[in-house]
Amino acid sequence: MLKINKIHVCIQVLLLLVFGFSAQGICEQPSYTLKQLCQMANENAETIQIAREQTFIAEQDKNRARSVLIPAATLYGSYLNYKNDDAYTPDVNTLGAKLTHSFTLNGRELIAYKVSKHGIEKAKFSEQAIRSDYIFQVAQAYIQTLNLKRLVQVADAEVKRLGNYRDSVNEKLTVGSVTKTALYRAQAELSKAKTNKIVALNNVQRSKAGIVRLTGIPDDFSISPGGTKDIENFSITLEEIKSKALENRYEIKEAKKDVEIAKRNMAYEKGAYWPRLELEGGYREKDITYDTGIGTQGEYDTEELYIQAQLVFTLYDGGLRKAQVRQALAKQRQAELALANEEKAIILESKQSFLEFNTAKSTLINLADEVKSAQENFNAVQMQFKYGMADSIDIMDANTLLVDSQRRRSNARSSFYLSILKIIYTQGDILNYVVTAGRYPNGLFWPDLIL
Repeated sequence: MLKINKIHVCIQVLLLLVFGFSAQGICEQPSYTLKQLCQMANENAETIQIAREQTFIAEQDKNRARSVLIPAATLYGSYLNYKNDDAYTPDVNTLGAKLTHSFTLNGRELIAYKVSKHGIEKAKFSEQAIRSDYIFQVAQAYIQTLNLKRLVQVADAEVKRLGNYRDSVNEKLTVGSVTKTALYRAQAELSKAKTNKIVALNNVQRSKAGIVRLTGIPDDFSISPGGTKDIENFSITLEEIKSKALENRYEIKEAKKDVEIAKRNMAYEKGAYWPRLELEGGYREKDITYDTGIGTQGEYDTEELYIQAQLVFTLYDGGLRKAQVRQALAKQRQAELALANEEKAIILESKQSFLEFNTAKSTLINLADEVKSAQENFNAVQMQFKYGMADSIDIMDANTLLVDSQRRRSNARSSFYLSILKIIYTQGDILNYVVTAGRYPNGLFWPDLIL
């Protein structure tokens, strides 16, 4: 009997463990790192999928251009029947097969095929540029959400601090050290702090909703921060940013490919001035029947193999070819101007990201001292209030100074990380260092940038 009870107890414990771990697994929120969020966005984002489809369309354009270089094979058949057939209007049953091909003597079709291959490269550059922009948005949303979570911690600390102050005022009120107005002020400030905490929590939920929209992940999730190894030592020069941006940015690569395509399109349009050679070869069989007029049917069959060549040269087209060549020349000028404009825009973006980085770094250093001083000031004023050397206004001023400095430091830290992120994006490296978690040239590991 004792042995049976022991077995029963063991089974109950086992069931509790199994169902306990199962419930924990069901209730646990999935947690995402920056790399995981970017990978989910890369898979689920409609914007990126549209860009992928554009690359696929470009690949099919290449197949279409290649099909022009291959002769077309055709099978055909026809039957011609007359009501009153005779030797002059016989019934004809025709079957045949033929190969047809035509090309311009300057190789215009080959030029179109090469243009289509460059079109695929351009579409891939465009896809990568769209991916970079989208992943940059995801990374920005990630950093901003972390900052908002830190602001919730600041608000929570303020609620606890003012709650303790309210309790202290209440104790002093019982012994007559302060007036009741001090308690009312403490309760009002505590309610205000609780309201600020609710607003901060709502801001986090709004930011997380933005991440859900960008990445397509479920609504119930949390984000995992990383470390900050050597981030304060991050340094870079303006020339390094500009040189890497002009070399790596997909927008520049796409614009250069546009110029190359425009030059080849010019050669393609000039090919319209060349003669066109049309070739045809095939086999044809005809079964011919007719009424001989004496009550019998006459019939005979013919078979033939043939080759036909035709040279076509357009003498006058009303100015069509001339207009097409001028359009191609204008599009080439447009592509060159677009490349120059893109280079100037990226140089400006490099300067702005460099200045933002320097400003954010200096601000963060100064705010660290400000928070430390504000914390020491609050502690001192709190001690003075304890011994009756400060009033509630002094406490509120010290608390406001501390909260404002903590919020500014949190925002400055977020701006600092965003400025580094902007530099990596400007240099065209964001896909390497966010999606694949590569290593930055100065040894800084990208996930280490995030708190």
